[in-house]
Amino acid sequence: MQPDRFRMFFISCPPTRQVLRKKGLATALLLAASTGLLQSCATLSENECEAADWWLIGQEDGSEGLPLAHLEEHRESCAEHGVAPDRDAYAKGHRSGLAVYCTRFTGYKVGRSGQPYHGICEGSLAEAFEPGLRRGRMVRTLETEAWDIMRKRGSLKDKIGRTEHERKTLQEKLAADESIPQDRESMAEKIEELGRELEALRQEYEDSAKTQADAVARFDEAVEQARDDGYADEGELLGGARRIIRSLRDALD
Repeated sequence: MQPDRFRMFFISCPPTRQVLRKKGLATALLLAASTGLLQSCATLSENECEAADWWLIGQEDGSEGLPLAHLEEHRESCAEHGVAPDRDAYAKGHRSGLAVYCTRFTGYKVGRSGQPYHGICEGSLAEAFEPGLRRGRMVRTLETEAWDIMRKRGSLKDKIGRTEHERKTLQEKLAADESIPQDRESMAEKIEELGRELEALRQEYEDSAKTQADAVARFDEAVEQARDDGYADEGELLGGARRIIRSLRDALD
């Protein structure tokens, strides 16, 4: 089975502020991946707008990787309830939140899971965050390459099966001697053509086994290097990578 990222989800508008407080960064990343779906959702409820601590909201947004411009979405939500945000307090809280978000470990999580990065880490914070981001993206790219090769091998195997079946059917029909001479000649030519095609497909399939093995080895090495550099094994990140590697290896003939 392929990684969960290939699945489709139907997402309704959640009570965003409460959810993020309870679930933290993992939920924030999932919500960020669904930005297009959630654009029409209110970021704050009426009660949250009226009781808002704008420094704390800014701190939470910054720690979850949301850009400073996210305040505009809060402004639109609260405008419906006659509440205007405190921009200065939000900005100060947001800067505090960036210190939590802009680490190499969070960078790795964002890159590894394929979530968007809004370029919010600057200066020394970027120097901390971006190496992890690049490492995570590299591991993700190598994983994708290995899966792509496996899918291609699967398609080749299916095509080999269909071609073998077609060739066998024609051979049986030809052996039954139930066709007119012109059809028999045409079938014989087709059987030869399918034989040549099968030979080429089988060779390509055989060659692709080494290609996939090399891709899995590169992915495995990248994961091990990430471990050696201290990136924690959390859930579907490196722990998931180990299961993915095993799945890819099991797919090799």
